Parts: sequence; structure tokens; C-alpha cells
Amino acid sequence: MSNKKENHKKNNNRKRIAIISVHSDPSAKLGGHYTGGQNVYVSELSKSLGKMGWAVDIFTRLTRKRRKMVRNYGKNVNIIYIKAGPRYSIARDKLFEKLPEFLGNFLAYKEENKLNYSMVHGNYYLGGWVAAQIKRILNIPMVETFHSLGHIRHRTLEKFEKEIDVEQSEKRLRAEKEIMNTTDRIIATSPPEKRDIMRYYDFDLEDKIKIIPCGVNLKRFRKINFENARNYINNFSRKDKIIIYVGRIEWRKGIEIIIQAFPLVLKKLYALRKNLKIMVIGGKIGKKGDKSDKQEINRLKDITKELGIEEKVLFLGRKDQKKLRYYYSSSNIFITPPYYEPFGMTTLEAMRCGVPVIASNVGGLSYVVQNRKTGLLFPPGNHRILANKIVELFTNKKLKNKLIKNAEEMVKENYGWKKVSAEIAKLYQELL
Repeated sequence: MSNKKENHKKNNNRKRIAIISVHSDPSAKLGGHYTGGQNVYVSELSKSLGKMGWAVDIFTRLTRKRRKMVRNYGKNVNIIYIKAGPRYSIARDKLFEKLPEFLGNFLAYKEENKLNYSMVHGNYYLGGWVAAQIKRILNIPMVETFHSLGHIRHRTLEKFEKEIDVEQSEKRLRAEKEIMNTTDRIIATSPPEKRDIMRYYDFDLEDKIKIIPCGVNLKRFRKINFENARNYINNFSRKDKIIIYVGRIEWRKGIEIIIQAFPLVLKKLYALRKNLKIMVIGGKIGKKGDKSDKQEINRLKDITKELGIEEKVLFLGRKDQKKLRYYYSSSNIFITPPYYEPFGMTTLEAMRCGVPVIASNVGGLSYVVQNRKTGLLFPPGNHRILANKIVELFTNKKLKNKLIKNAEEMVKENYGWKKVSAEIAKLYQELL
């Protein structure tokens, strides 16, 4: 620990940011039930800020018995693991009651290491609640990125007649309201998110909200030669026509919509029937897999059996970020069909890898995907319209090539993490 203290003291006079990401460890493997866009956001933002000269400490919950408390995570960046509850993963909805312990141990760590923070940046409502208390106690500026909103989740569950934990939902809404009243700035990742915040929480928040999108790692995600990509993944022949989904395995992601659309696609594209397949990337499966992921995959497999397409749908589990570009590049169409989605970072990854995109017309996806210019949009939950969009991309080569070209240019110009992080750093600087 002494070396870490010396390293902290050495950089203590620099602009030091505390990034709070309670349930999303940026170093965690992606594709699990609780690992996804927020992990990537915190990871890429922190590393970019570190390269710009900011000193960044990421505070996340300690979930392993033998984990070191401090981990160097790049130039000027540390991950600090804070004890809050048991040292193993617990459901996100059960973490709110652990936040006072997290806050207390954060403050103790700060005092022990004689650290001064210029800014605190909360993530999600859990990290935001902690950040709001830190702002009050230390009297420093605060920025919040919500990643998703309780009101939108609640409304979506109601719309699609899913069970709602009313007590948990109300607790989250109260916390989000407190965060919005406390923070100095809210980063909305898209104009639809800004509208949702103002509509469901408070119109007077407009001056606090700054729209800064999520980004994509332009070096990691890039187009790979199709044949090389197919050879690398070694799951399909060169003749196969692959529809790919990449993301978390949970109900709100709408994976069953792709499956339900598939029989209609097979009827309309009869000549391609033997070669059409769906590749689902995501989910912690295997002997030590996540129980929730396994349950959802089993539910989805039951749907494939009912429709008689079980051999057409492959569930490949989560894949390392460095390998994902091969899976994207070997695919013919990328589909992201969620019932609600704050942004949709995998969509940018697919676009960057030269895959035509079809997405639900919801949330941030309606902002990232410009219909018939950078991708195709369809109404959430409507598998019949989705089937028509899939058929159109397989039969209209001119449209497909236009979407790919426009999307690649858009991502390169607007969504690199270097540019996104510079906008956030500028926001920090304005507050300081």
C-alpha cells in the first residue's frame, strides 16, 4: 500500500477526479448480467482523461476476497476497490442499502492517503447517490451520467406488462431526483435522454444538462477482412449469412424479437434458407456462469424450439473486447432490438466494423441510427417489421452499402473516445 500512497502523493497537486462506479468495475469482463456499457464508458473515459494529464481514481465495490485494494489501470489512473457489503457480486437492486458503507470507506480512504479531489463524477443512480454525498461533504463540483433512468425503465415494464418492484422503483426515483437537484451538471448521452430527464423529472434542469455522447475505441474496433474474420471465429462457413446480436442477456434487450422475426425471414428468403443463422454474443455461461444469464438463455432457447429454428440460433457466450471485431466483421447484419436503450454502444462498434445496422427506434438508438442513412429503425417489439428490414438489407445491396459507408464515416468523425473525452474534460474545466 505504501507504494500506492507515494504514487497518489506524487500526483496530489494535479487535477484529480473521483469517478464513482459502484456496481461496474471497468476492468471486469464484459457480457455478464451486470457488465456492459457503463463498464466500457468508465474504462475508456478514465484512460483518455489520464492521457490528457488528469489524475483519475475510479471507486468501485470490492467483490472478491483476495483482490488488492488499489490497481493501476493506465497512465494516471487507479481503480480503488471499496468494501460495501459482502465480498461477492450481489444483485444491483440490493446495493442501495450498502451505499452509506461505501461512502464511509471512500472518505476513510481519502483521509488515510491525504487525497484532495477537484471533482466527483457519479455513474448510474447508485454512483450518483454516493457522488452527491461527496459533493456536499467535500464541497467540490459534481457531474453525473445516469446511463439509464428509473422512469423510463418503469414505463417500459408497464407497457410490455412486466412485473414491477414498486418499492425498489420508488426508491430509485427518489435517489435520481436527489442527484439531479444536487449535481452541477448532468451528462445526457443523447437528445432523447435530455428530453426524458426534463419531461419526467424537472423542466428547470435544462441549464444543468450537457449532451455528450458515448464513444467507441477506434483502434480496437475496425473492419477486418471478411474471410479472415470467418476463419478466426471458426463457427461458420463462408457461405453462411449471419445476423449478429452483441450485448447483455436480459429481457429488456429484446433478443426474442430477432428470434420471432427469423421464421418470416426464412420464408421470404427461401433461397438462403440453409445458410441463414443468428449469432448471439453475450452472457456468462458454463459451469461458473451467471444464474440470471442461464435462465434467460434457456427461455430464449425454448422460443427457438417452439419455432423449430433451434439449430439456426447459436448462443456463444461473452467474448473478449479485443476479439469482438472479428465477430462483427464476419457478420452480414447487426441487430439491436431493445425495448428501451439509453444509448447503444455496441451499435457504434458494429458500424465501425462495417456491418449494416438495424435498431429499435427507442432512446439513444433513435439518435445514433439515422433511419435509411446510417441504419434502419423499427418499432420496438414488432418482429414483423423487423423481418421486413432484414429481408431488405439482404436484397438491396445499394442500400446496404450506403448505410455502411455513412455509418463508418459518422462514427469516425463524431464518436471516437478522444473527442468524447475532450468534451467531458472541457466540462470539468468549466466547473473548476
